[in-house]
Amino acid sequence: MKLSFTLLSILVVLSVLVPFFIFVFKGLNSKTKTKHKAEKLLLSNGLKYTMSETWNNKFMAFAENQNMLSYVHFKDEINVVKTIDLSQVKSCEIISDYQKGKDKASHLKHLDLKLQFVSSKKEALILSFFDADEAFIEDYEAKRIQNWHDIIETNLSKAITLKQAS
Repeated sequence: MKLSFTLLSILVVLSVLVPFFIFVFKGLNSKTKTKHKAEKLLLSNGLKYTMSETWNNKFMAFAENQNMLSYVHFKDEINVVKTIDLSQVKSCEIISDYQKGKDKASHLKHLDLKLQFVSSKKEALILSFFDADEAFIEDYEAKRIQNWHDIIETNLSKAITLKQAS
């Protein structure tokens, strides 16, 4: 009797833990595949990235020595690949759009990073961090966009300081 109870307990525990680990490893594998796909796409530009981040179907990296930012967004039809020279960027701003749901709570609909260029001929570039139509749950996008905003702003102020020094 005691042996059958022990076996039953082990089976119950395994029936909970095994699916959990399968989902965790599948999520990690998906993130790794996205990162490798993005690195293959960006291999041709010859930049050495000091910081990079992968989330959902997006990848962002920063090459500090060259002051370049790369952004890759994998969509069903096409891949959006942008490489931005931060010395050409005038300002960076976070754009967020909230929508009230049926439960009267506000939910994040869009979260974007808008880069304004020094040249007025270049149109502002909007980098999407979160879109409720693409991803159903948030994955710390507010913290992530604030981190990238700070990185860009820091390097914009470095570029302005260098221009003033020369």
